[in-house]
Amino acid sequence: MTKYSKTIIFFLLIYGQTFSQTCEKFDRKLFHSLPDNFPDSINCKDKFAKKQGWWIYYKVQYNPVDKPDELEKGDYVQDYFYGQYADDRKIGTWHTVMNVHLIYDQREDSYYYSQDTSRVTSWFADGGFNESDILYIKDSTIIKSTSLAAKEKYPICIDCDKKNKICIMTYRNETIKKFPFDSFGTEFEKTFFMYDRDKKSIDKKQQ
Repeated sequence: MTKYSKTIIFFLLIYGQTFSQTCEKFDRKLFHSLPDNFPDSINCKDKFAKKQGWWIYYKVQYNPVDKPDELEKGDYVQDYFYGQYADDRKIGTWHTVMNVHLIYDQREDSYYYSQDTSRVTSWFADGGFNESDILYIKDSTIIKSTSLAAKEKYPICIDCDKKNKICIMTYRNETIKKFPFDSFGTEFEKTFFMYDRDKKSIDKKQQ
């Protein structure tokens, strides 16, 4: 075998290892709320390094002292986030699970796609059930969202237009504020715990 042939074989071996599918094994007993049909291998990437199939985002920690009725001594996962990917894109419903002492779904995020839009609907537990819906149009050049805080009757809405670099936040068709397009993420999160005074003022006006 020539030196040139050996080089070619070595290159092919490295290339195959680099671009073949990779997956991760996990300790199933550390996760207390997974579907019955959940696979033994997770967090797979295909030969193009794109995420595929079931994924879990988690961190293994160690508890040095047994805590009766709460947490056994040994490895544990405080919480985890799981769902499915298709070609690097989240699909279907993703769950955030609180995994110690009380085992429950703290959050659900569902992902939907069409030709030129994508949509994320969510609910999460925090003093009750909070709900939200975010619609992204044409590569996020336009964003529309609604946020319904726990025990609230009317949602806060946000309409953003990247072309004009502006977002408008409203409640019951009344403007609360305007802000830059790039601040959407921060302002969206605030809709669940701020603006009580604005909402009460608008409610009173519309009685």
